Amino acid sequence: MTNPSPDIRRASPADKAAVDHVLQASYGALLKPDYTPGTLAEVLPLITKAKPQLLTSGTYYIAELDGQAAAVGGWTATVPMRDEAVPGQAHIRHVACHPKHTGQGVSRALMETILNDIRAAGLTEIMCYSTLTAEGFYARLGFERQRAFDLMLTETVALPSIVMRRRAKTCRAGAVSRSDRTS
Repeated sequence: MTNPSPDIRRASPADKAAVDHVLQASYGALLKPDYTPGTLAEVLPLITKAKPQLLTSGTYYIAELDGQAAAVGGWTATVPMRDEAVPGQAHIRHVACHPKHTGQGVSRALMETILNDIRAAGLTEIMCYSTLTAEGFYARLGFERQRAFDLMLTETVALPSIVMRRRAKTCRAGAVSRSDRTS
């Protein structure tokens, strides 16, 4: 039996509750094997809410199955946590898959849309701040690990993360395995 293809559409501010739901379910469950309970207690309240600027960006998406949000994510031309752009560079943003839909190709299909959108925008380099949990998922998409770092969510709260990079012209999103994890 094949998995159904998700319907992928651009998110809007009206999707805030659905995006929050996916982020909370995903990060709350899927990050547990890679982060301490103390780290999760600090970071989850900061990363499980939809970012209004992403919902209005035109480059943030929702993948739906049977009318329900199954995965979310997108990209921007600005560096996360800073309001600056690097010429030719895109940044993967706030990607997550609901735990009941992991391994079904939903995140892969969502990332195909995102990568195609980046290519169409003419950007040549794609950066990603991956969670420890999602490093393998992004590697299967052709991203290469650059370095580990602590993503500062506030002045005192850090999320151990991985900077990952790939060239847009080498996007082979369809070659991703069906193992979906969160970022």
